Formats: sequence, C-alpha cells, structure tokens
Amino acid sequence: MFKLLKYLKKYWYFALLAPIFMIAEVTMDMLVTNKMGTMIDIVNSYGPTSNNNQFLNTIVSNGIIMLALVLIGVVSGILSGVFANLASQKFANDLRKDLFSKIMHLSFQQSDDFSTASLVTRVTNDVTAVQTMIAMAIRMFIRSLSMFILGIVFTLQISKQFMIILAVALPLEILIMVFFMIKAFPMFSIVQTKLDKVNSVVHENLTGARVVKAFSKEDYEYNRFVEANDTLTSITLKVNKLMAIIMPLFMLIVYAGMIAIYYIGANSQFDAMLYLENFATSIDPKISVGEMEKATTYIMMIMSSLLMIGMTFANMARAVASGKRINEVLETPDIICDGNLDVTTLKETGTIEFKNVDFAYPNASASVLENINLKIEKGETVAIVGATGSGKTTLVNLITRFYDVTKGEILVDGENIKNYKLVDLRNKIAIVLQKAELFAGTIKENIKWGNPNATDEEVEWAANIAQAIEFIDSKEKKFDEYVEEKGTSLSGGQRQRLSIARAIVKKPEILIFDDSTSALDLVTEAKLYKAMRDNIADTTKIVVAQRIATAKNADKIVVLDGGTIIAYDTHENLLANCEIYQDIYNSQLKREGDING
Repeated sequence: MFKLLKYLKKYWYFALLAPIFMIAEVTMDMLVTNKMGTMIDIVNSYGPTSNNNQFLNTIVSNGIIMLALVLIGVVSGILSGVFANLASQKFANDLRKDLFSKIMHLSFQQSDDFSTASLVTRVTNDVTAVQTMIAMAIRMFIRSLSMFILGIVFTLQISKQFMIILAVALPLEILIMVFFMIKAFPMFSIVQTKLDKVNSVVHENLTGARVVKAFSKEDYEYNRFVEANDTLTSITLKVNKLMAIIMPLFMLIVYAGMIAIYYIGANSQFDAMLYLENFATSIDPKISVGEMEKATTYIMMIMSSLLMIGMTFANMARAVASGKRINEVLETPDIICDGNLDVTTLKETGTIEFKNVDFAYPNASASVLENINLKIEKGETVAIVGATGSGKTTLVNLITRFYDVTKGEILVDGENIKNYKLVDLRNKIAIVLQKAELFAGTIKENIKWGNPNATDEEVEWAANIAQAIEFIDSKEKKFDEYVEEKGTSLSGGQRQRLSIARAIVKKPEILIFDDSTSALDLVTEAKLYKAMRDNIADTTKIVVAQRIATAKNADKIVVLDGGTIIAYDTHENLLANCEIYQDIYNSQLKREGDING
C-alpha cells in the first residue's frame, strides 16, 4: 500500500495545503465554540444594574468576531476540500493509467492468471478505495486528530476536573475501536475477492449472452449470479453490522460524558449558591453555564473525532487490501521483455525461420510443439494444416511473442525475435484472429484501427482486397456506417472481412491468418487470395487453415501432427506422398465431390 504513495509525490503541495487548511478550520471551530460559551455567560450576567447599551455592544462585538471566525473556518474548509480532492484525484489518475498500461503489457499467461474480472475490479474499485483513503488521510484524519488534540487542550483549560471524564471515556472508545479493527479488517480482503467473483459472472454473461440464450440457460446463469451476489452481500453485511454496533456505543459514551460534565458544573453552581447563603456575599462558580456548554461541545468533538479516526482506519484497511491487489499487478515481472535491436540495421525483410523450437504452456506437463524447423521466404504464402489440437495456432502465436519458446529460437528478418523491441516486432506483423474483434465506431474507423494514418483511398484499397467493398457499398452510409460493439450488427463473414481489411491497411511485412476465413464461402475466399496475390505479392503470408480448399493454393503447406511437422511441401507433392494430408484431403474435398455429384 505505502509503495503507492510515490504517486502522491508530484502533488505534495496539494497534500500539504489540505491538512494545513483543515487544521485552520478545526481551530476556528474551537474558537467559535469558546466564543459561544462567552456569549452565554455574558447573557447570564445581565442584571438590573447592567448598562443596556454597553451590554448590547458587547453582544454585537462578540457576534461579529464569531461570524469572522466562522467565515475563516468555512473558507479554510472549502480550500482543504479542494486541495484534498486535487491530490487524491490526480493520484488516482496517474495510478490508474500506470495500472492499465501494465495490464496491457501483461502476457497472455499473466492475464489468464489474474482473470479479466479481477483486473477490471483492480482498475476500478481498488483504485477508488485507495483514492478515498488518500482523501480521508489528508483531510478527515487530520481533522479528527486535530479535533481530538485541540478538544482536550480547550477542555482542560476550562477545568482540570474534566480530565477524569476523559480518562474514563477515551480508553473505552479506544477499546471499542480496536475491537472493530480486529474483527473487520480481515473481512475487507474477502469483500474484494467476492466482488471479483460477481464481476466475473457478469463479464462472462455479457460476453457470452448469445450462447446463454441459445441454450436457454438464463435461469442457470441467474442462479450463479445470485449465489455470488449473496455471498458478497453476506460478508458486506457482517462488516456493516459491526459498524452499526459501534456508532450507538460511541454515542452512549459521549452522552455519559456530557452528563458527567453537567454534574460537575451543577456542583460548581451549587457551591457558589451555598457560599452566598452562608456568607451573604456572592462568588462566581468555578464552572459557569457557558463553560459547561463549551465543555460539552468539546467532549462531543473529542469523542466524535475518535469515531472518525476509527472510520478512517476502516477505510485504510480496505485501501490496504486494495493496495496489495494493485501492487500484485504493478510488481508482476514482465515475462515478455523488450530487446535492444535497432531495426534500421536489418538487411532482410519478411523472412521467418524456426530453429529447433519446442514450446509448452506454463504449468503444462507436455510440450505442444516439438523440434519445429521451418524457413519461410519473403513473399511466400505458407498454409498450416493439421488436426484440432495439433498446435497450429500456437505456432503462429510464437511469431508475435504472445508466448516465448521453451527451447530453440525464432528468427524474423534474420534476427532472433527476443532481440526486438515488442513494438518493432509487432509493427512488422499483422494478425487476423479466428474470432473477429471489432470496436464500436464506423466501418472506416475499424479499418483505420490497423493504421490510423491511412488515407481514405488506402482504406478503400484494403476493403477491396478483403472483399468487403460489396457489403460496405450496400450500407446506407457506406464507410461511415456505424458498427455496434464487437460488430454485433454485422454477420460473421462481414466481421472477418473487416478484420482482414484492418490487417491489410497496415501494410505489414508478414500477414498471419489464424483460420480467419472460416465464415467465408469458397468463392469469396478464392477472390480474397487472388486479390492478395495481385496486390500484396511481396507480403509474407501464413495461413492457418482447417479446409484443404483454403490451403491448396499456397506456395507450400506445413502439415502438423501432435505438435511436430510431419511434412512441408506443395499441395501436389503432399497429396502424392503424405498419408496424413491424404486423409485430410479425402475426408474433405473427396466427400464434397461425392455430395455434389
């Protein structure tokens, strides 16, 4: 938690001014209370021999002083609030930015370990909890502490007898506060964990809404949410119950203290009256009515300040739990690290080479890929085929360093990809995933996402190659047609073609299709590959394919089986010599021929 305070260093002047003005506000409150007690004594001193004009002038002058003190206190309170909010908001702004940046640079493995819902909670709820604590620490905690200290000082100035009341009441309140902290503090970490679970269920159902509806699982998912939400509510209620018990106990002690003050004050008044009866001359009571009122107000402030300190510690406990969760992300070491390669020194472009590559997913007992050796030249189109689970997607994910190889090395343009800065490596590559991810915005904005500097002519050129221009022209607003979040307003084939256009407009050295034409019919797919041969012949293309019809026109085809390259050749040679390829071919194209026949 305290490691996060470095984000407050830039705003130290706000963090310093807020408590200074808060101390000024509390001091004014104390002086106003003191002046109010004086006013009560002045009013009580009025008698038959009093000078009316002098009496009223005294009331007015003291009233003006009170108003001036109140005004200073109000201005100080406003300034304290402004500076506290500036410090906490700017602190949270910087922290949230760094946290989001860190999340964006986490590897796939690390993101999976944290879970999406948990990361969302950390960026939102956890940062807000720490922000609230910062605001309370530099404002409310200072207010409580200064009210506690100044309240004791002002109270003891009235009468040392009040020390007895404080000596009894304060330890009782402190014991109650310590009990609360011991009981409640461990629950705050549990609350955040349970909140993660609720967010996880909500996230899964929002992203998978179509599947839920298709299988009529609304009731099942509702019950999952109810279970997670009830668990969160239960643990939150336990904390709130403790807080509900504390307030009445504190107030009980406060009112007991006020009664004790009135008792001491009444005895003082009684002693003065008794003196008058015995000696026929009057003396002022040791504790006047105005001083009793001052003392009760100060006692209320002292006791209330302890309650506020307790609430501040409660927020601090919540913030400490949140701070630990934030630090877990910020302090996660980068698994995929930048190299120091200067890409301007490279002599090759668009070449890829796998040398004795093995790969196993973290915590997996077996390798997904073994002894991969493969060389792809600039401008070649290479297809990768194989049974489900043979390692096709894993192979292309290694090129972009979504994961790092377990053994061996991968060269791009003749240089080990670990030597590249990640941004330089990925600028050379465009990848179209099997699941087309689009963003809320226009068609043009989605295509330009691949290259923000692309001209309208380049956007149209990419859409033409991707075979997307036909359906775009059918839209009322053409390229300015709005696309809903995740492209839900488009068909699967349309989403895939826009994703392909987005990759093409980037004009990469290497273009990777991870089964990204699965929603296209064979005629449209054939037109797409012909357009790419005609327009981006120099781009190296890797196509992960489930269909032989997709792979057969590639320059060469990689046949994967059980994470190993079984064959690497042209369609014709594989059809003649590779048994696994023959099996795939016969199960697809020959069957299609039989059906068509």
